[in-house]
Amino acid sequence: MASSIIRSKHVITRVIDDNASEIVDDGAVYQEDGAIVEVGRFDDLKAKYSPDEVVGDGTHLVIPGLVNAHHHVGLTPFQLGSPDLALEPWIVVRTMNRDVDNYLDTLYCAIQMIEAGITTVMHNHATWRKTEGGGFHESGAHVMQAYQDAGMRVAFSFSHRDQNRVAYEDDDKFLATIPKDLAERIKNRLVETQMSTEEYIALFEGLSRDFGEDPRIRVFLSPGNVQWCSDGFLTAVKEAAGRHGTGVHIHLQESFYQKLYGMRTWGKTPLAHLRDLGFTGPEVSCAHGVWITDSDIRTLAETGTMVCHNASSNLRLKSGIAPLNPMLASGVGVALGIDEAGINDDNDMIQEMRLVHKIHREPGVYSPAPTSHQVLRLATENGARATFFGDDVGTLEAGKRADAVLVDMNHINEPYLDADANVVDALLYRGRGVDVDTVVVDGEVLMQGRQMTRVNKSEVWRALKDFLSRELSEAELERIEVAQELLPHVNKFYGQWHLEQGDSHYQYNQRV
Repeated sequence: MASSIIRSKHVITRVIDDNASEIVDDGAVYQEDGAIVEVGRFDDLKAKYSPDEVVGDGTHLVIPGLVNAHHHVGLTPFQLGSPDLALEPWIVVRTMNRDVDNYLDTLYCAIQMIEAGITTVMHNHATWRKTEGGGFHESGAHVMQAYQDAGMRVAFSFSHRDQNRVAYEDDDKFLATIPKDLAERIKNRLVETQMSTEEYIALFEGLSRDFGEDPRIRVFLSPGNVQWCSDGFLTAVKEAAGRHGTGVHIHLQESFYQKLYGMRTWGKTPLAHLRDLGFTGPEVSCAHGVWITDSDIRTLAETGTMVCHNASSNLRLKSGIAPLNPMLASGVGVALGIDEAGINDDNDMIQEMRLVHKIHREPGVYSPAPTSHQVLRLATENGARATFFGDDVGTLEAGKRADAVLVDMNHINEPYLDADANVVDALLYRGRGVDVDTVVVDGEVLMQGRQMTRVNKSEVWRALKDFLSRELSEAELERIEVAQELLPHVNKFYGQWHLEQGDSHYQYNQRV
């Protein structure tokens, strides 16, 4: 049985409440075969146990493995030629750019995430993204194989749409408003990615059979978003999740247009419509939730439905700022995600935590602001809940799996840091992903001294460069051309929607 002591200067075992975390100074975590046996002072554990190895030299900060609770791809859209636009036109460009090898792309982002201290990820794949020469099952299998090879935990799902796939309107109705030649080319693209409800659930079941026995993998279901999915599809997915005891991940009210679609279609918000369908519940996690109302917040809290907050993505795609403070005050379970790219076009989860901590500091002496401890909980324990790993990870306690991150304190402490500074505050104020030195998952060291142990980073980077250096295929060139021709028609469509202004959750500035 493999065993180790993970040694530290400080161990943050768990967040106790909004203003405090449990911290063991000169601490350590003793694990056997991936399970945490005891957490305590290093000298005491060293005297009590005979580990196969000691990980760390006593100078690091040890924290629970971080969880990226909403994620899509490796190479960022910007890297692949998609500039930051408002969400709806951005989707048009994003879904029609060049192909990337799914395995290499996922391995690339897994390496980046491990380097940033992320040990668990909610990977939301897309049913427009097949494997070259293969179908959806192969595409999903290549993604999960990459995570297996890297050693991370993953909650994987295919995000699927069965309606309104071009704009927030019936496909045929929208396509009738654009030039016929362009409409035909888009129809051909839609046919390629079409899938019935039965086929989608069969895809989920097949991937579950192939990967469900791996303790580091969960397979979820994922309707893309309320406006993209028919009521029949949403209901069938919720029923399938109940039968299989798995989670459901869905985008929700990411943009103002999505909220407005709900008001136009049902006279209520999309979340209110989901509640009417019996779709909400503790097995459901919703990405974004930027444009939720006070009533929506009550619904989330009452039903136990979680929100995965993506601050960077929401800023980059002009979606806005989610009402994190009201959600936390109401007891909504919130996790953190980086989505397709962080604010620096990377997967630096510590920096994402800092952004969340700062952007929700409302003006005023007594105005709400999240604490460092709250944000750490969102990135660990709450993320573990959202990905269905909550019984295993998220805190460093006896009985949990040994997922831990060792952070180099040199940058944080040098040249000076007040001796009374709380280490959780210090991490969020001064830490960076590059400060992560060592990452452990299930007791296994995946990175030590910034060197990957399972995969060769240089080889992955070289293979990815080789793949992307080839000339674009005719199909890729066609997609890119179609996207550019479609973009002005999509902009015109949404430009006709009246953006009503109501009371704001936050007040940052005013005109008069």
